[in-house]
Formats: sequence, C-alpha cells, structure tokens
Amino acid sequence: MKYTTIRISIKDKERLKRLAKLLGTEKIIEALRYAIDTAEEKLGRYNTDLDKVLATLSYAKDIGETNAEKVDKYLYGEEK
Repeated sequence: MKYTTIRISIKDKERLKRLAKLLGTEKIIEALRYAIDTAEEKLGRYNTDLDKVLATLSYAKDIGETNAEKVDKYLYGEEK
C-alpha cells in the first residue's frame, strides 16, 4: 500500500481525534476512513438528477403563510 501526506487544520485533526475515540480507536486514520465511508454511503443514496428536481419545482405554487401542524392538509387537502 502506498501512502501520502495530507494537510489539515489543527481543528480538524482534533475533531478526527474525538471521532477516533468515539469509534474506540486511537488512530485518526480509522476515523478518517469511517468519515469517508459514511460520506460516500450517504451521498450514494441520493443520486438524483438536479434538472429533474428543478423541473418538478416549476409546478410548485405559493400557498402563502403556512402552519407546520397542518402539513397533512397542505399535502392531501381538507378532510371531508
């Protein structure tokens, strides 16, 4: 395996140390691998075409001021 050196801020190094400790290891490389794996997994789930999202939003309309407690009414209409 080949290695390289990367430069990160002291603050990020401390964050990696804390993450390593939470993972039960003292190696910050393990924390970095975990962070990369988690990020790749999370980003891989949302492989969406941005143009499709924007095209869908073109059908949206302004419904004025809303109340989050009435989200079902806004989405599904008034109950009868």
